[in-house]
Amino acid sequence: MAALLLASVFSFAQYSDAVLFDAYLRADMSVWNSYLHAYNFNKLSLAEKERYLNYEYGYVATAIDLKEPDAEQHLQNFEKHIEALKPHLEKAMYLDYLSSCVAYKALMNKAKFISYGLESKKLIYEAFEVDSLHPSVLTLKGNVDFYAPKMIGGNKKRALGYFYKAQRIFEQKGDTVNNWNYVSCLQCQIECEDKIGNTDKAIRLARKLLARYPQHAYIRDTLLPDLLKKQKKK
Repeated sequence: MAALLLASVFSFAQYSDAVLFDAYLRADMSVWNSYLHAYNFNKLSLAEKERYLNYEYGYVATAIDLKEPDAEQHLQNFEKHIEALKPHLEKAMYLDYLSSCVAYKALMNKAKFISYGLESKKLIYEAFEVDSLHPSVLTLKGNVDFYAPKMIGGNKKRALGYFYKAQRIFEQKGDTVNNWNYVSCLQCQIECEDKIGNTDKAIRLARKLLARYPQHAYIRDTLLPDLLKKQKKK
């Protein structure tokens, strides 16, 4: 019994929110992959399942982007887990996760990219109607508007408004500590400011983010250097 308890405590420490957040900042998503493989979803408590789903939500996008061999399996698991938790999730978050799942399918199936994209947009708009003040819903709605072509309603300036509103709500709720969703929202602001022509502001925001999270590898090593190069060419 004592050995089982000790193993449980060690496992929690190994994959605590602080550890997973640090891995996110360092762009070492192998830690997230190890976490997702370390647990049997069906044996977790409800709170642990909801936590697991949020990390799965973030990891699937990375797995697809990096063309990981298990990306499709992770996506299938994510969809299955969303449905398993449907009775327990806030309706807005259920729709948020479902919208993301469909968007991931679009990335995996270019032949259905437009149809999946429209379905993903429909779902996140439904989520927004249910709860227009949920920061995760606002962030995803911003992403949908940011990436969608103008011909199907994309609008980067509108997206930026959603990102800033999401940031304010995260901060008002005090939901910023070891929260990858919050930092992802801040990164979206930087990228969006740049795309609408505000490169100087994007640089200021990137430096502000790095001052707070100096280990953020993507901002430090890729995004900020790219922005500075772009600024010099002006």
